[in-house]
Amino acid sequence: MSNVTDSTPRVSKKAAALVGSEIIKLAGEINALKASGAEIYNLTIGDFNPSIFPIPTPLFEGIQQAYRDGETNYPPSNGLAPLRESLSGYIADHQGLQYEADEFLVAGGARPLIYATYQALIDPEDKVVFPIPSWNNNHYTHLSDGI
Repeated sequence: MSNVTDSTPRVSKKAAALVGSEIIKLAGEINALKASGAEIYNLTIGDFNPSIFPIPTPLFEGIQQAYRDGETNYPPSNGLAPLRESLSGYIADHQGLQYEADEFLVAGGARPLIYATYQALIDPEDKVVFPIPSWNNNHYTHLSDGI
């Protein structure tokens, strides 16, 4: 650990070894090209231009109705039960797969679920293969002590 009299902020060795995200680097390069006048539809990190990719009207109206109905609190960590039940039925009807509602996880974005998957599956020193550029797979591997 650091010397108590040392006022330099410290982070863990793991945090100090983190590297930048390749996908964010690529997105920055694309944004620079766009700023110089290039016509590019940037689909790298989910920053979709709503004038090009508008929210479908039924979804937009559903979001507004949920807000009017006071549905503004955090949902359960595994997702709302009616949604998980619908997913179970949808998967059974459209893919012939049988999963109970409690086997589904629903989140407000994929990153927490992907990270949790890495933590659940990767042991220290496991080798992990993933495409690049990709969204934080290098960080998840590092934080899981994988290679």
